Amino acid sequence: MNGVLARQHGAYYSAFRWAPALAVAFLLVAHDPGRLWMAFGPSHDGFNASLFMLGGRAIVEEGPLASHLGASSRTVAGDQVIYAHHPPLLYIETAAALAVTGMPELAARLPAVVSSLLVLVIVVLLLADCGLRPGPAAVGLLAAFATPMFVAFGVVTEPDALGLAPIAALALLWQRTRRGVEARSWALASVAAAATLTSWHAALFTAFVTILLFLDSRRRAAAAVFTGTAVSAALIVLWMWWAYHGELGDFFQRALHRVGTDGTGRVSLRQAVAQQMLYFSDLFPVGTWLVVPIAGLGLLDRRTRPLVAASLGSVLVYAVLFKNGAYDHSYWLYCILLPFALSVAVSADAIARFCTDYRWRRPAPMVLGATLVVALGFTVWSPSGEESHHRNAAKVGAQARMVSWPPRQRYAYDAFGHNGTTDLLPWLLFYSRRQPFGVAGPESVPSGEILLRMVDGQVVVSPGAQPRAP
Repeated sequence: MNGVLARQHGAYYSAFRWAPALAVAFLLVAHDPGRLWMAFGPSHDGFNASLFMLGGRAIVEEGPLASHLGASSRTVAGDQVIYAHHPPLLYIETAAALAVTGMPELAARLPAVVSSLLVLVIVVLLLADCGLRPGPAAVGLLAAFATPMFVAFGVVTEPDALGLAPIAALALLWQRTRRGVEARSWALASVAAAATLTSWHAALFTAFVTILLFLDSRRRAAAAVFTGTAVSAALIVLWMWWAYHGELGDFFQRALHRVGTDGTGRVSLRQAVAQQMLYFSDLFPVGTWLVVPIAGLGLLDRRTRPLVAASLGSVLVYAVLFKNGAYDHSYWLYCILLPFALSVAVSADAIARFCTDYRWRRPAPMVLGATLVVALGFTVWSPSGEESHHRNAAKVGAQARMVSWPPRQRYAYDAFGHNGTTDLLPWLLFYSRRQPFGVAGPESVPSGEILLRMVDGQVVVSPGAQPRAP
């Protein structure tokens, strides 16, 4: 056994095994470095970056207790804005990044960049621990991570993007346990706790792992993962109770809305699936319906079967359960990157073994691999539709950042198409430090205050036309 493990660990130092990860890391950071500090705007990137930076800024400026660990922030008028719909670790991470850099836009993306680079390292180790040779492992990693899904959202600080790192880390510890290298209980519990404190989807994955470990008669490991998950879940409930002052109705209402059982219904499961297929056509080179079947191929190989079952299963359950969320968010299935990498790697391994049976077939894997690298390079280097939207939205955010608000104005009035206060414009809340308030037009805004309107993609400032009461 020691000899086998020595050879396995020796494989970690193969340059060919790490070269694809370094290439993807370079692509992630150098592809368009300006997006790391572009303004927050009306896009998935701008929404999430500004939302969690609001909490991070509150921790830095108001303190961890007054801000309820980032769940609460204050406007210039002293109004309290509470948002505690996601686990709190992201607020703490953005606060730490802001304290270090002092640049809100960069600090808002920094946790995601660090997490994504960590994911690449962990996936390389995981593929090696699954017994996959460097060539097929490289193909699996490139096919999953040299994609617009990873390049576009790997720099977006949001729960699923940051949750992939602890998911992959727990999968690695689990795989080593399967190989006979028993992971320490504290390590399993700690990673499960970090996953739960980062993302609801990551918490669902830890629940899947707990069940599969128990069914595999690995009671100690199952107990450790369950303990880490349960303790973190209890802490999250207490944090929400604290942030919402004992009233959790807002959180449950939002959860029911994501499920579609809040009375609005909104979309059917068929519509959610169709919408995700449109997202996949932009975010994966293989496109539309092929993504999920390919991600499931790892179920056919005993080396990766339980890992793919837990990771792909949690992705699909999360999407089906919260179908409205899947319909609204192109990154809702972001964590499919892990089972996709594992499945493509085992498929490439099977093809390579088949080709080595005959001499005339042996060049085929190299040719196919080189073709894949070239195709992925062309696909990823040109911006996807999602990335183009992020950039256009950042221009809107940059204009909102330059607005000079009257000191006594309490709300950030806008005519963007909604009525009353909303939490759907965190980028406007961040830059104005005022609660966004939708109105019909200037006649609804008091004289001496201003209103933001959107005209031909430009933010236009209009003076209020409502006479003030004497």
